[in-house]
Amino acid sequence: MSDSIKDQVVVITGSTRGFGNAIARSMLRAGARVVISGRKQESVDQAVVSLQNLGQVYGFVCDVREEQQVYALVKAAVEQFGHIDIWINNAGSSSSAGRIIDSPPQGALDTFLTNDMGSLYGTQAAMQLMLERGQGTLVNIYGHGSFLRPASPTGLYGASKAWLTSYTRTLAKELDGTDVRIVGFSPGMLLTDMLTTPTVIGDHGHEMLNNYAFVLRFLAGPADKAADQLVSFLEKNRKPFAEVRLFKPWTPLFGLLRVGWENLTHTGQTPEFELKEEPAYKPHF
Repeated sequence: MSDSIKDQVVVITGSTRGFGNAIARSMLRAGARVVISGRKQESVDQAVVSLQNLGQVYGFVCDVREEQQVYALVKAAVEQFGHIDIWINNAGSSSSAGRIIDSPPQGALDTFLTNDMGSLYGTQAAMQLMLERGQGTLVNIYGHGSFLRPASPTGLYGASKAWLTSYTRTLAKELDGTDVRIVGFSPGMLLTDMLTTPTVIGDHGHEMLNNYAFVLRFLAGPADKAADQLVSFLEKNRKPFAEVRLFKPWTPLFGLLRVGWENLTHTGQTPEFELKEEPAYKPHF
């Protein structure tokens, strides 16, 4: 497979907004042919209109929680562009902020179906095509929890990403020796609606987010920058398996220094966010 992104066919799940949409923009600027997807036709249509001036982009409705819809996305991409070079399992659902014992089970189920089963469906479908062609790259988007640290205040989301990391590493071992590349990419905290419109569960959830404004300001970065770094890595990568972690041990220090300088020079501002509130879940016996 060519290391250049130009003319590569890239499928990105969950890409009508947020980080997935940023990846689509970066891929198009690099000359790729891109298939985006989302759960609602209106969102897909709007995203295609916003991206089409950047290059060849095609949109398709797909709820990754539904296996047959993922297969339909694969079929649509092949019908449109002939094959798939890069498949990115990006579609994600964040659990509410709060203690695990206070979180509604239905929300947890949605998170695991989207983040984990959606990635499994996408991987199985894309791998069948890539292994037959003898080339291709699969990218799984890691997140908070991927490296097995406690993931409060979004512990269920973190657990889903820990599963995804283990799954990705196992997949890479099983496919070692093939010509398909596996990448686990952790973009760190990004200023997308996943972080700027969180749902808070109960009083403990509010306590956990007491310093949320400050955390967003010194740790969260722009999605476009992380997307550009992913594209740049894919252009250079020659390893059969690689994990990329943009959040470095020194990232918090640099963030604090930046915020300190902004305070001193009266530049910069706290990102806007809106908290949605839900009561703590109480099991019914």
